[in-house]
Amino acid sequence: MYQELIDLFRENYFLVAYGVALVISMATYRKYFDTALRYFPIIIAYTFFNELLGYFIRYKETFAFFSDSNLQFANDIIYNIYYVVFFCFFYFLYWKIVNKPKLKKWISWSAYFVLLAYIVNSFIYNPLTFNLFYAHSIGSWVLVFCILLYFGNLPNWKWDRDKYNLMIWVSIGLCVFYSFYPPLLLIGFLKTEIWQQYHLRTVLRILIVIMYFLFCIGFVISRRRAFK
Repeated sequence: MYQELIDLFRENYFLVAYGVALVISMATYRKYFDTALRYFPIIIAYTFFNELLGYFIRYKETFAFFSDSNLQFANDIIYNIYYVVFFCFFYFLYWKIVNKPKLKKWISWSAYFVLLAYIVNSFIYNPLTFNLFYAHSIGSWVLVFCILLYFGNLPNWKWDRDKYNLMIWVSIGLCVFYSFYPPLLLIGFLKTEIWQQYHLRTVLRILIVIMYFLFCIGFVISRRRAFK
């Protein structure tokens, strides 16, 4: 069992980034426990354990969700649920942080549009056994849109001052990953030969590590009073 865990983390090194970010987020929690990011460690923990569960469902028979042998290794449902929760968390987060009513309205309507995309995608493909990659892509681009609204909402931007704002680092990390995630996701499902030829799975995992590295920088250098 011990060797299996070592092999698991060696093959899926991005899981280490989740674990490290979770530990640091909890160690520095006093810096942001009373901010809009107070539930962020829960999201990181959810991400970490969801990835572990997805791995075990895919490769361990004892973790199968479905009794049908043809669906024994199907883990798409947990990722479909995960992304709905993940996107809703951040849409609400940015809706709460921006202070202009017009921006709040744009974020609200964008979030409704993403939920509609998930509903429509679920009619096209069975969410229990198929990855809703079209909806994930739309949700990712809308998240980037919300981040851009947040940056545009910041008054008197100054890096020397705002680099201590945890929300800045979280936003940069999310923007870096979710700007590239949709095209990589679509290629992975629609152009498998390109996905394999250019080792895009490795690119995706490197982007995950970069995103969580930026989160960790924010946790470490952020200051409580700088949050906005």
